[in-house]
Amino acid sequence: MNGEHWLLVALAGLVAGAVNAVAGGGSMLSFPALVAAGMQPLQANVTNAVGLLSGYFGGSVAYREELKETRGAVRRYAAAAVLGAVCGTCLLLLLPAEVFEAVVPGLIVAGCLLVVVQPRLTEAVSRRRDMNRNKNKSRNKSGDRDEDGAPAALALPCLFGAGAYGAYFGAGLGVILFATLALLQHEVQQANALKALLSLAVNLVAAVLFAFFAPVDWGVAAVLAVTSLVGGVAGGRFARRLSDRNLRLAVLLAGIGGAVWLVTS
Repeated sequence: MNGEHWLLVALAGLVAGAVNAVAGGGSMLSFPALVAAGMQPLQANVTNAVGLLSGYFGGSVAYREELKETRGAVRRYAAAAVLGAVCGTCLLLLLPAEVFEAVVPGLIVAGCLLVVVQPRLTEAVSRRRDMNRNKNKSRNKSGDRDEDGAPAALALPCLFGAGAYGAYFGAGLGVILFATLALLQHEVQQANALKALLSLAVNLVAAVLFAFFAPVDWGVAAVLAVTSLVGGVAGGRFARRLSDRNLRLAVLLAGIGGAVWLVTS
């Protein structure tokens, strides 16, 4: 990698951190940037997962108060998501790299679309919560609410699947987790808090396994870790000047452009 490539990586981490802080979907920008810098898709994916880990940690710290209210749910949800993450990581490491390269354009587009529909999802969840508020007065005040929402039997398999997907690719993981948690009737802030923690758990599992068994570029990962953390704090302020709609549109266009570039290159 030359100087221009290192600059691209640094800027990608900065912008990804800002986008994750505001709307989510930063991987839609950083992953194609790593490929454009000359990395193979599989190496770019694992390096991106390791490099952006610091941003997920920051999100979990920010929601520590909300997480205290959901301790009972955290243990069960994290166990399912972590087990899924182990399976997803094993799939990525054991299957031929050609399989990942074949499916990644579709995964990028799917992740972009998830980022774009997230505002509608949040709005729908808020409406459902208001409609059900009077019907669920006996709800567990600890935040452990899966009994009142979708059947508990569906909660853990869904989180297992989300963990597997997140470890295999990861883009759009936050939206998938939020959708699952929202259907369990967690309030929006609690769902966001759990989403942040579960995203951290999934990516931490993947990062640890990638560190031993995957071709992580540690120099690139270090640059991403620093710049994504800075982007989440300082870059987020600039990103908030954009409307939420325009920011998500930019993520969508960048992700689709990256998918098209991967297919045609």
